[in-house]
Order: sequence, then C-alpha cells, then structure tokens
Amino acid sequence: MKIKLLSLLILLCSIKIFSQSDYILGNISNESGDKLPFASIYNLRTDQVVASDKMGNFAIAAKPTDELRIVRQGYERKVVSLTSESFSKSLDVRLVTIPIEIEEVTLAFKPTGILKKDIARLNPPAKVTALNMAMNNYMRTPLNEVTPKTSTPSAFQQKDFSAGQLNVLGIAGAISSLIKKAGESPKTTANYAEKQEFYKRVKAVIDLEYYTKYGLDEYDFDIFLAYADEQKSLSKNYRNNFNKAAIEFSLKEVFAEYLKTHNFSKKVSEG
Repeated sequence: MKIKLLSLLILLCSIKIFSQSDYILGNISNESGDKLPFASIYNLRTDQVVASDKMGNFAIAAKPTDELRIVRQGYERKVVSLTSESFSKSLDVRLVTIPIEIEEVTLAFKPTGILKKDIARLNPPAKVTALNMAMNNYMRTPLNEVTPKTSTPSAFQQKDFSAGQLNVLGIAGAISSLIKKAGESPKTTANYAEKQEFYKRVKAVIDLEYYTKYGLDEYDFDIFLAYADEQKSLSKNYRNNFNKAAIEFSLKEVFAEYLKTHNFSKKVSEG
C-alpha cells in the first residue's frame, strides 16, 4: 500500500513539474477515438520534432503563441496554435483520415526541407549523366558495316526528266532550315545555378494566386515547381528562350495531375 501511495505521489509531482515548465502534454487520436502512435509533432518555432508513443501521448517543449504541426501517414496534417490555456491541461488532437486513397509514392531520397539541397539531389548522378552522354555519342557514330539497300535495276527505272536541272525549292528549303537553326539557342540540361535563376524568373511573372487558392504556400510551390521542371524539362526548354504562355500552360497541365496525389484543402481551411 505504501509503495502504491509513493508511486502516485511521484506521478503527481512529475505532472506538476511539467505543468510549470515550458512543455506541452498531449494525446493524438483519430475521428473514431483510436489512439495514434508514431505521429510526428513538429514545433514550427524551434524545429523540434517528437513522436507520439503507443498510446498516442507526447510531450514537447513549447511556449504560448507557438504553432505545432501534427503529421501522420494516412491522415491530413493539422496545425495547432498554442495559448497560455493549452498548458493547463492535456492537449487532445484528433486527425482526420484522408478520404481519397492514392497509391504510395516512394521517394528516391529523403527530403531535408532545405530547397537548395533537395533540388540539387533531383539532378541525376554524375555516373548516370556520363553514361547517357556515352550512349548518345555511340548512337550518333556512323555504322562500320554497309547496310544492304534495295534498288530498281536501271533497265526498269523511269526516265528522270528533272535530271541535270537545279532544284530551286530544295535549295531554298535547306537555306531556310539553316537560318532557323542558327537563330535558335541549343537546348542543354540546366545546371543548379541556371535552374535557380529560371525558377526566380518564373515566380516573378506567373500568376501565383492560381496556386495559392488551392492552399499552396511558398515552400509548397517551390517543391511543385521543381517537380514540374522534372516532368516537362522547363528549365532546359525555356531558360534561354523564355516563353511565359508556354510555361504557364505546362505548369497548369502538370498541376492538374499533381493535385490527384497532394491534398492542400486542409491548409485552405486553416489559412
């Protein structure tokens, strides 16, 4: 009996110490009341991240006016704004299940949240780039063996009445093609610095309100822009020949598919 009383006293003292310190205690559950373990609780001010235990309980250092972002796979993320009253009792957070089931997307790398580092890792490895260049050069190399050709015997060929005459239309077409190629800039893969300048220019001229109304903030749009560049080779095609209309059309086309696997509706309601 004495041992039970002593344990209860220690528990009450621990709770009192937590309530007087800069820690927030809480519990994570779903809309059915089931406890959610391994949910990530992220303090936006301090960048500290903790995980809920098997019963959904967590404790994290915080202060009034801090914002906590709660994330768990299969549920919509939630942002909770703390007040002084939040420290007087347990913070109960309920996550809502994502209504649309989508195929799991496996990332080739783990994002760090730092845009410069993540975009640099989207570029193919140096060995892959060198292999692709070697394959391209090989495909352009002339064949060593003579390929067989089908031809009509001269006895059965029709007379060519244009033989010996100057093909004016052919020469004009060839000259026009050479002039057009000379005026065009060669399309090459952009390096990191060129991509950054291209992204800045895109964000400066396109209508960002079209994307913010879906709930994208600046960080979300930067991630989407890098994804759209990977899908449509925007920096490769338009960094030297910038075409606002073509870029906006390509972005909206990719965004329509992007929304099928990304849900920003919750951010709009929290906005």
